[in-house]
Amino acid sequence: MTPPDNRITGKKINFMATCLCDAIFADAAECSVQILKKFGCDIIFPEGQTCCGQPAFNSGDFESARKVIMHTIDAFGGNDYPVVVPSGSCAAMLFDSALIAFKDADKPVFEKVAHFARRVWELNDFLVNALGVEKIGGKLKARIAVHNSCHTKNTGTPEAMKKLLESIDGVELAQYNADGCCGFGGTFSVVFPQLSEEVGIKKVDNILACKPDIITAADTSCLLHQYGIAKRRGLEYPAKHVCQVYVEAMKNGGLL
Repeated sequence: MTPPDNRITGKKINFMATCLCDAIFADAAECSVQILKKFGCDIIFPEGQTCCGQPAFNSGDFESARKVIMHTIDAFGGNDYPVVVPSGSCAAMLFDSALIAFKDADKPVFEKVAHFARRVWELNDFLVNALGVEKIGGKLKARIAVHNSCHTKNTGTPEAMKKLLESIDGVELAQYNADGCCGFGGTFSVVFPQLSEEVGIKKVDNILACKPDIITAADTSCLLHQYGIAKRRGLEYPAKHVCQVYVEAMKNGGLL
């Protein structure tokens, strides 16, 4: 996934909560908002927002995906501010895959989608590469294993997340093998559950082998999948969205 050039920046932003935050990880969304406010953002939350369209797109149902994408563009159409998303996969869907979904559209429609793509940022990428944040600060004595999701490859997210985690006093980033896909892949895990689980087991085993205190990522979807695999096997899997880690560290350091 490759973000567009010349993306729109600024401290007045829109926040896209994502389906998983809405349904399961409200605490991750809350922590994301706390972090954004801490670094000076004025946040707008459009009530009409729903899904990014990824489930339909990944299933090959481009017609349905286009409808959902266009609804999202219209839901955030009240202004031209950045759209910040606490999910690498949802962000990549809107700044990269949406262009594929509309590649054969009429020029005015495609240009509308392409312009919206320039507004979309994954949260860590936005903090470091749009706002210029150098450190989270705070304190957290923890050995942390970081999972970089497939959709964040070739984006600014992995390095931004590494930079911010390393800025926390007491954090040690754990190294482990097979830093690849966890097997989730959205609808892939539904259509091919056995294959998805086999890939996930390899990822979970490799992460747990480095004995982390926390497993973190910029995607709740990957963490949900890994946590489910670990739980079914009777394994402890202390997974947290990276913004939950940031908030904990900042609270420990008296910064929140």
